[in-house]
Amino acid sequence: MLFRSIALTILTLPLAAQTPMPVIPPTGHVSTPDVTLAYWVYGAPQHTTPIFAVNGGPGLSHIYMVQNDLWLRIAQHRQVIFYDQRGTGASPLTNPSAPQTIDAQVADLDAVRDHLHLDKIDLCGDSFGGLLVIAYAAAHPEHVHKLIISDGLPSWKAIVHLFPQVYPDKLEANEAAARRSEEHTSEL
Repeated sequence: MLFRSIALTILTLPLAAQTPMPVIPPTGHVSTPDVTLAYWVYGAPQHTTPIFAVNGGPGLSHIYMVQNDLWLRIAQHRQVIFYDQRGTGASPLTNPSAPQTIDAQVADLDAVRDHLHLDKIDLCGDSFGGLLVIAYAAAHPEHVHKLIISDGLPSWKAIVHLFPQVYPDKLEANEAAARRSEEHTSEL
């Protein structure tokens, strides 16, 4: 009986230590011609560099990154910023034919950074977010203090082939928007 109690305690201890972060409304929004970007700020401004936690995907919101209290613990010592990438989660496209390119994603990340008046940021990119933060660092090295890549991909090609299988609805919507754009262009 004592062994079972100890085993049960050991097995449930990691679960008790990982409390999900509360789901809260966005702290604010940044509007661009193509998208309204929702962002969340945890923690007060500190003397340390704020960190942007950039989620994977494409097509996923930031929610999967807040399934434990890790970021809340980090936010006790530095500001942590999440945002939902274009067309996902709480960041709807305002232009149905908006590009889904890495350059557009980099511009979105920079729009949130600029909106928050942050000169230097640390970037932590998970999975596809790793590719995005690498592209951001290449485009805007003057704004990057540190770069962290978690579970990164070897290349964009490693993820693109899965997109139609995982997000067929987004692929269909993108193809329909492209057709409408081509039809509109041919009418001119």
